Amino acid sequence: MTFPEKISDREKYIFDKVIAGEFGAQWEKITYTAGCMTLELQVMEDALKIDGVRVNVSATLQQQLADVFDASLMTAQVADLVYLSAARRIGPAPMSISTTVKSMVKHSANVDSKLKTLPVSEGLVSDPGKHWILDQKIEQNPKRACNYGWHFTGSSYMGIKGFNVASKLNSIGSQPVKVIQPNAIAHDPHHTDYSQVCQLVSQTCWVDGKEKRFSELLVDPVLAVLVSHQGPLKYIRQPGVAEIKGQTVLFPVVVPQPPTLVV
Repeated sequence: MTFPEKISDREKYIFDKVIAGEFGAQWEKITYTAGCMTLELQVMEDALKIDGVRVNVSATLQQQLADVFDASLMTAQVADLVYLSAARRIGPAPMSISTTVKSMVKHSANVDSKLKTLPVSEGLVSDPGKHWILDQKIEQNPKRACNYGWHFTGSSYMGIKGFNVASKLNSIGSQPVKVIQPNAIAHDPHHTDYSQVCQLVSQTCWVDGKEKRFSELLVDPVLAVLVSHQGPLKYIRQPGVAEIKGQTVLFPVVVPQPPTLVV
């Protein structure tokens, strides 16, 4: 592994590896029915891996990667949906805060260890880390980024009570679903640490079988309810990040195993 220690150099290394096709990722389809509408999304099965490691990303880099993958940052509701839909659901892997390569590699290894304890070895993973998301809170200060995640099931996790999830997708059976990281804008778009990974949602999606763009749903007064607990959003990408055009990187789609979620 040759990850640079300096964050700006590391992020360039990650981006260049993606452009070169030297990464690990695949889309997995999940389906969600709300009222009389059915949504089909494609989400990354696991966090983006470079050299076998789940890489840390800033919100800026995640938006750049979303551009080249023809994808989008998730919303809190989509992150909640991913957790409920996951075939491989794991608890958070918190450590002391750090931005080093060593901590990035260690966190990824900790996630691998958790996955090895599960009875299944394939399928959607949640949560492999925290997400940078699109959220109305960014409207309060477009120079900030919003992170969210580290879902768990039950009233507490490792003694941490956590917070209610942002959306109504808030239970599995009789157990509540909570998060350690609520949707918050404490960081700027260049912040990164061991817990911030890249798990995106594809721009290609379907509503009642009709192909749509995820970004279209985010601003649609009727369809936004499928992907955003806050309704239509003003910002459909991380503010301040120039769109990357003309560089598209494709990877496989895996047909889902979990059943359709109905609410």
